[in-house]
Amino acid sequence: MVKTERNTYIVAGYEFETEGDANEASREEQNILHLKSKVDFTNTESMKALYQRLVDKQVFKTPVGLQFLAEFRDYLVGEAHVPEEEVPSVKVEHKRGMTRLQKEQLEYLQVENEQLKNRRKYYFITIGILAAIIVVMLAIAALNPNVGYINTENKILNRYAEWEERLTERERKLNEREAELLQDTSTGNVQ
Repeated sequence: MVKTERNTYIVAGYEFETEGDANEASREEQNILHLKSKVDFTNTESMKALYQRLVDKQVFKTPVGLQFLAEFRDYLVGEAHVPEEEVPSVKVEHKRGMTRLQKEQLEYLQVENEQLKNRRKYYFITIGILAAIIVVMLAIAALNPNVGYINTENKILNRYAEWEERLTERERKLNEREAELLQDTSTGNVQ
């Protein structure tokens, strides 16, 4: 297994994005070398049985192992002259794993999602506090008769209205007295 400058791993000519996949391919490569040293290439039946077990148990899953199985099958069909119907195809398991770039993007999105959740909590708390303040202010305004400017303005208006009434009353009395005095002077009765 060789690590490249791009943080990928090469095993038997295949490039892997994760170290785990490369380690699995490396183990399969070692198993293949061990099998090749033990297989009797002259006994077609034992080779056919070995191939059948390898395919049934899905021993190989990486491209390295699958390539070996494909070559093994080609050997059985081509050089060992085993009928193609008797040699099962290589089963390829669909791997739904993510690439390194997809994993990085997923991690980035998870971090961003967590930050957004925290902000959302903060906003909900802030909105809750502001709503509570507004409710308290409305309650104070509705329940307190001595509320600030409105009541002060009403008090001033009431005071001016009171003064105006007094002045109007005094003016009326003065006018009445003046009228009395004018009557008395016209009749000749001066006091």
